[in-house]
This record gives sequence, C-alpha cells and structure tokens, in this order.
Amino acid sequence: MTTKRRPPRRGGRPKGRAEEKYIGLRTLFNHSNFDSFLNDERYDQTLMMALRKEHGSNNAETMATMKLGGFLETFKKNLKFQATRKDMMRFFKIVESNRIDKKFSLSKREATARFFSDKPYTRISDRRPSDYEAKPGTLYRPRPGSSMGKVQVKQTGAVKTEKEIRNVMKQLFTMLEGAFKPKGGVSKNVRIKK
Repeated sequence: MTTKRRPPRRGGRPKGRAEEKYIGLRTLFNHSNFDSFLNDERYDQTLMMALRKEHGSNNAETMATMKLGGFLETFKKNLKFQATRKDMMRFFKIVESNRIDKKFSLSKREATARFFSDKPYTRISDRRPSDYEAKPGTLYRPRPGSSMGKVQVKQTGAVKTEKEIRNVMKQLFTMLEGAFKPKGGVSKNVRIKK
C-alpha cells in the first residue's frame, strides 16, 4: 500500500527554525484551536519553539527543570538509602544521571517541553500538522524577522523549587548525623596468660 505524497511546492518548504516558528505561532494565534491543542503534539511543538533564546529562554531555569525531572525519576524508583553522607552523595549522583535530558537523550528544550506537558519523554515531531499544510500551488516566500516580538517567555520557579528539594534531601540525610556515637571503648590489645 503506497501513500500519495504531496507535490513539491514552488519555492520549496520552510525548514528547521522557520518551520518550528510557523507551527508554534500558528498554534498560539489560532484561537479556535488553542483549547483543543493541549493534548496534542502541537502543544509540545509550541513549548519547544517558545524555549528558544530569542524568545526569552532562561538557561538557569531550564537546567533546574532538568534536575527536578531527575529528582522525580529517582523518586519513582523507590530506592532505599541510609541517613549517611555516603548515601547522600550516592543519591545526588543518581539524581544527576536521571536528569531527563540525559536519561532520555533529548535536547534541553525537548525535555522541558515534555516535562511541562506531562507526556512520555520521547522526541518531539517536527512535522507540520495536516490542517496547517498550504495548498500545493501556494508559493513559499520566507520573510526573515516577521516573528520578532510576537512571543515572550518568562520562566520562573524551577530554580527555587529545585534548591528547596535539594535542601530538604540534605536535611533528611544529615538529620541523624552524630546522633549515635559509641560510648564505650574497645580494647585492641591481646593478652596471653600462662
């Protein structure tokens, strides 16, 4: 069974960043579509577009989101730890290795978009939704700079939340430190009597 391919468009097709911006902006500004797209791949494509540096992405907030994902992935495993510094170091090493961008081999933008959409951590499709396709005869004319200033993103809260979770975990691991000190001494000398 073969599928019919669309005929090539005159002037080509937008690729890469231009295609990503087209999908994201069209989804944001199409009011009839906005409510229904939340459970769709378009939501993730829009979030990924909005997390570009030119739209106000905050690298510290993005990294904190990755670490929060690492904490959540570690908590899902139900691992057992002792209240010792050694286990605390082991816990934070596991959290770092479970960071969602590292664990699932995603870019930071993809991982952040999947984290906030609460969907499985897989790569985000770069294909245009079928209802966004232009007619085959429409000429593609790129207009550089046409999307400037249309989207502004402000990321807040992830750094503070990650820092608080980290502090809580440190307190849990060091809560009993020094509470159990042995009171008696042990003699290591061996005496032999004849």
